[in-house]
Amino acid sequence: MVSLIEKTLVMLLSGGKGERLYPLTRDRAKPSVPFLGSYRIIDFSLSNCLNSGLRKIALLTQYKSLSLERHIQFGWSIFHPESRDYIISLPAQGRVGDRWYEGTADAVFQNVYSIQQANPDAVLVLSGDHIYKSDYRRLVRFYMDAGADAVVMAKPVPRADGRRFGIMKTDADHRITEFLEKPKNPPPMPDDENLTLASMGIYLFRTKTLIRALMQDARNPKSSHDFGKDVIPRLIQEYRVFAYPFQGYWEDIGTIDAYWKSNMAFLSGEPPFDINDPAWPVRTYQKQFPPAFIDRTVNEASIVSSGCRLRGATIRRSVLSPGVELEEGALLQDSIVFDEAQIGRKARLTKAIVDKKAVIPNGFVIGEDAKADARHFQIYGDGIRIVPKGWRLG
Repeated sequence: MVSLIEKTLVMLLSGGKGERLYPLTRDRAKPSVPFLGSYRIIDFSLSNCLNSGLRKIALLTQYKSLSLERHIQFGWSIFHPESRDYIISLPAQGRVGDRWYEGTADAVFQNVYSIQQANPDAVLVLSGDHIYKSDYRRLVRFYMDAGADAVVMAKPVPRADGRRFGIMKTDADHRITEFLEKPKNPPPMPDDENLTLASMGIYLFRTKTLIRALMQDARNPKSSHDFGKDVIPRLIQEYRVFAYPFQGYWEDIGTIDAYWKSNMAFLSGEPPFDINDPAWPVRTYQKQFPPAFIDRTVNEASIVSSGCRLRGATIRRSVLSPGVELEEGALLQDSIVFDEAQIGRKARLTKAIVDKKAVIPNGFVIGEDAKADARHFQIYGDGIRIVPKGWRLG
């Protein structure tokens, strides 16, 4: 007997502009932004799929997708065509209108034909810009036990943060009774007035229910064609829609601060989850680099990727992507450095994000004087300085 997991199609939303992550998204889609040196953000959702036994995955791509497409081609083309399993990209193709994807629900609606061709029993809609570890088999089991038409993965968050999310009220059986998109005053959870129940933007639908809901939404001229704003609130009025309570770390990488904090969280003595777990590998693609070379370097709670060359430098709580070079006397702390960037002699960087192939000159200082830094770089949120891709002084 074929399991429901085998009859589930994954639609992975991967086309967002990521405007609040600019300039990291100046030349790449948000899901392809590097994370923890060796990975891309999308690797976590894709690895969750593979480790959960999901083998039919469609990436809905759009914005500046070349970097993402290359990453998928080189690192995720792992299925033989005869297996009938696949990871494919579905850019906006004009099947239902001459337009780009105009919302999360519209992105899936524009690919209704692909869903019908695949003929799945269920459709799992994911986002490509979340960092978390989840066994979707548990979500599927919850869906089956509840006799649900749709399930929304949900996580308790502080009420003060609830204004960033779709917020749900549920009954004792976890059935959703109310869905509020980014409310100004999020309702508390029954057992803790300091928490509210947030949608994680992860949805499992009975296929017939999803197609019917998307058709109805597409005909509504007032709709913004978003799952959280439009589809789910209408769906709970007619169908059995439940909230699946997720336990564990989950971060929506929507801002520079969230991106920086999530990277830093994995440098602590107790990381959010184990990326070295052999039973749950996080897969990626990396260019071929030699092993890292480290000479007379102080390294404190940092990640150093392959191909790095560190000579007489000091690194504290930082992430170095492949091919990074640090020269004699360089100091790097609370920072993230992307592929093949170069940090010159006696340069000092604090709380900086250095994009790919940027060159920091000898003796240059970032992160100690806001006025001086503002002449060259944008300063974000909690004081994070971003050095753009390929930057050079002058």
